[in-house]
Amino acid sequence: MKPVTADIKFFEANINHKRYGEKKHFFKNRTNAILIDLKKQPQHKISEYPSFFSLEKLNLLTWSASKHGNQSEFSTSYDLYQFIKNLCVNDTKDKEGIHEIKLLTFPKTLGFGFNPLSVYFCYNHKGSLVHSIFEVRNTFGDMHHYVLRNINPKKKSQKTSKKLFVSPFYPKKGSYRLFANYAQDKIMVSVEYTLHNKKIFIANMKLKEIKFNNLNILKAFFKCSIYPGKIWINIHLQAFILWFKRFHLYKIPPSEKIKHSFGIEVSKD
Repeated sequence: MKPVTADIKFFEANINHKRYGEKKHFFKNRTNAILIDLKKQPQHKISEYPSFFSLEKLNLLTWSASKHGNQSEFSTSYDLYQFIKNLCVNDTKDKEGIHEIKLLTFPKTLGFGFNPLSVYFCYNHKGSLVHSIFEVRNTFGDMHHYVLRNINPKKKSQKTSKKLFVSPFYPKKGSYRLFANYAQDKIMVSVEYTLHNKKIFIANMKLKEIKFNNLNILKAFFKCSIYPGKIWINIHLQAFILWFKRFHLYKIPPSEKIKHSFGIEVSKD
């Protein structure tokens, strides 16, 4: 059994989705996620990872840097680190202020997987969270980065305009209230969608760290908290249910040319 690694951590995740309005809908899901230290990862010995986990090649669990950021085919985790760093900063002084970036994301299972949401936590040299980025992807192949800069430790939520068409059951209008926090061995993430000053939808994720070893990977697989394409399958299953409930469908709009936007601090947490 391999030891827990310093640069990649393994989490159990509980996800809840709730839709408000005349036609309500709720579902929950259990899965597993990983938290990757993008700066440390290139120097780590691959032999110290659990044998059921690999970087860039087929295994029971796999992660690839090329599926994130600018999605360059030959991107490494350090390239991704630099890409995220550049999204956060305005000048060289800001860039030097980012010391560490950790990525919360979902690994692929047997080569299949989909990441509707990944979150980057950016820390300064004191270990304080200074920026976070929500990397949102839709099933139509498009991606957008919502950048929350200069996070107030007491008010970690920020508001952003909705820029990416995520679901055919909602228009590309309205705003998000985004929140993410990593403390000790737990992570909390929430996305609240507002349209015409009404709360329409909320999704939240609660994650707890477990040991990153072969035993826990196998347990997750046999308990079906991970299986090939699980998140992608669940998204389309819920879409079918919403269609069956006669939710209104919106046409897919043209993709935005600018692939990132910035949040503003929410006055009340």
